[in-house]
Amino acid sequence: MSIELAIRKYLIDHGIKQSFVAEKCGWTKQKTNAIATGRTKITANEYGELCDAVGVPYDYFFKAVQDTA
Repeated sequence: MSIELAIRKYLIDHGIKQSFVAEKCGWTKQKTNAIATGRTKITANEYGELCDAVGVPYDYFFKAVQDTA
């Protein structure tokens, strides 16, 4: 599983809408969807913004990816 797909799973599992993330991060809905579906790789800066927006520690999604390996 990629970081992007771990993010998508988290958002779905926690009932967090992509539009909420887009608004909190100052992104377009299209950009948020492209990241969450794995069409676009997330940058380090975007990753930090997303973690802040959903209130998880910065290593959260890395651990999620490792747990599925």
